[in-house]
Amino acid sequence: MKRVLCVGMAVCDVLLKPISWDVLQRDSVSIDTPVTSCGGDALNVAMALSKLGLPVRICGRIGLDGNGAFIRRSCQKAGVDDSGLRPDPSYATASSYVLIDPEGERHFLSNRRLFHVLSDEDVSWEDLLWADVVYFGSAMALQKMNEGGLERLFRRARELGRVTAMDAALTDAPAPENWLEYLKPALRFTDVFFPSLEEAQAITGLREPEDMAEAFRGLGLKVLGIKLGSRGCFVTDFTESRRIPAVPGIRVVDTCGAGDSFMAGFLCGMTQGWDPFQSAAFASCVAAKNVQAVGGTAGVPTFDDALGYYHKFYSAN
Repeated sequence: MKRVLCVGMAVCDVLLKPISWDVLQRDSVSIDTPVTSCGGDALNVAMALSKLGLPVRICGRIGLDGNGAFIRRSCQKAGVDDSGLRPDPSYATASSYVLIDPEGERHFLSNRRLFHVLSDEDVSWEDLLWADVVYFGSAMALQKMNEGGLERLFRRARELGRVTAMDAALTDAPAPENWLEYLKPALRFTDVFFPSLEEAQAITGLREPEDMAEAFRGLGLKVLGIKLGSRGCFVTDFTESRRIPAVPGIRVVDTCGAGDSFMAGFLCGMTQGWDPFQSAAFASCVAAKNVQAVGGTAGVPTFDDALGYYHKFYSAN
């Protein structure tokens, strides 16, 4: 069975719902019982992959505090190898208060100073030797990884014959004038890149997925995907392109981790030897299940449940 190394953000989330738009104009607001859960793209993907039955290791930084201990306990309970989590005595574990509005959309109040120091040096050769697939979840978001760290990480992974995959994350930090030029060195060592539409627009300056695909052509990617939210996703292997529709009729409870559970489903499909289009349809099923529960990975199904969803909604089409 293929093993996946997830590198990037590990966060302790406190989920608060329902939070109305006028909350700051009111003295007191009643909410449901707060839920503490794991978050951050790399950790969400790792948790979801473990639920889908894959061996997975998380690599990132946590503080020497209660939130860090919570993340370790959660990993161990979920069957995620936490040996790649590096304790940092200088920073608190990244944490977020997640405000979930009545429509299920989320808004974050975050302390993520720890991410400024995460670098490729936090990923050991032993971590890379252990893995078959190396996933990085936060292109555009982590300073040291943007400044050459991601290129070095994926170059090392490629030297070992590992498959490389990454997602992106927008932040409010100052951005370079041209994200595409900035990311090109890392993209040349990337097999799969699957940003959201908003992230892809920020990188390319273009609006439509088909035009974005042309901007990425020739950079060495084997697969480009663009997550389109409720409209599904766009996928191309630069020979064939398809738009995969979202699973219909889903009652969205919480979109926390929707994109991360999608990425876990896609990586799971890849490890099965499926083509990128089947993998994306399977990923849509994993994400559809996940958004029907509160928490970044609370609704992630087992592999068999997700496969049943896939056969119901996609294989007959």
